[in-house]
Amino acid sequence: MLTADPLTPTADLFRLLGDEDRLRLLALCAADELTVGELAELTQDSQPQVSRKCQPLRAAGLLAARKEGTRTLLSAAVDAGPEDASVVALALREGRRLCTLDGSLARVPQVIAAREETSRRFFEAQPSGEAVVALPDADLPHAFAGVVAPLLPGRALAVDVGAGEGAFLPLLSPLYDRVFALDRSRARLARCAARVAALGLPNVRQLEGSVDDAAVIDEVERRGGADLVLVARVLHHAARPAEMVSACARLLRRGGSLIVLDYMPHEDEAMRAAQADVWLGFPPEQVSGWLNAAGLEDVQVSPFSGPLPASEPDAHLSWQIASGRRASAPR
Repeated sequence: MLTADPLTPTADLFRLLGDEDRLRLLALCAADELTVGELAELTQDSQPQVSRKCQPLRAAGLLAARKEGTRTLLSAAVDAGPEDASVVALALREGRRLCTLDGSLARVPQVIAAREETSRRFFEAQPSGEAVVALPDADLPHAFAGVVAPLLPGRALAVDVGAGEGAFLPLLSPLYDRVFALDRSRARLARCAARVAALGLPNVRQLEGSVDDAAVIDEVERRGGADLVLVARVLHHAARPAEMVSACARLLRRGGSLIVLDYMPHEDEAMRAAQADVWLGFPPEQVSGWLNAAGLEDVQVSPFSGPLPASEPDAHLSWQIASGRRASAPR
C-alpha cells in the first residue's frame, strides 16, 4: 500500500495532494521509474519546474529518488491496490485519471523506449565494411570460456543476444549444433555475417530483431528452446533491463542457462557518449534479483576480469558475470 511518511501531518498531506500537477507526477512515477527529463517531456513542463513540484512528494515519502550517474530517477514508493481507500491511494487514482485524460500515461512506454534510440542510432551508424576476423575484444571470449563450460549439459542451441559483430561466435559455434546471432542493428549483423563467413562457422544464423519479437520466439521454440542464452555487454543499452532478462529467460528450454556479462556500477558519464550507454552498470544484487524474478535457479553473480586492450572504451570498467538456470522439471 502506498503511504506517506507517518510524520507528515494529515492537513499537510491534504494540501500536498490537492494539486493536480503533483497528482499527475505521482501517477506517472507509479507507472514506471522515470528521470526528471522524461517527466518533463510527459507533462510538457520544464525540468526545473518538475524538480520543484516533485520535491514535496519526495519529502513526504511518496516518491523515491535513485541517482544513476548525473541522472535522478523517481518512482512511487509502493503501488496501491484497488481495494485501498486511503487518502494517498485515492490521490493516486485521481492522478491516473488525469494522466489518462491528457494522454501522458499512455505515452510512458514510448518515453521509456526512447532511452534506446541513442544506442540504436549509434550502432546503425557503424559501417558494414569488410569482415573483421580479429576484433579488439577477441581475448574476451577466451576468458569467458571457463565460465561457459560447466553450463553445457545440452548443446543443441545457443542464442547470442545482441551479438553485434560476433565476438563470441567463434567460441559458441564449436560447442553447439546451432547458434543464433540476434541483433537489432542491420549494419552490425552485416559485419557479423562477413566475420562468420571468413571464419567458416557453418552453424551460425543471423537473426535481425529483439529478444521479445514473435518471429524470434517462434524460431527458438521450434527448436525446443535454447540451451544457452548469452547476453554480453548488452543490458546497459536496454531501456528496461529487468524485462530484457525475463524475455531472455523465456527462450530457455528446461535445464537451459542464461549468462549475463555486464558492468559493475560506475560513474563514468563519458560512456553515454562513447558508446551510447543507457545505464552506468548495475549492482550485483540488482542483477541477481532480475534473474531470480525471471524464475531461474542456481543464480550466481561474481566479478569477471576479461582481458581488454586499453584502446577499448570500456576497458577501465569493472565487470561482472551472472548466471541462472531454468528448472529441469515443472515446479
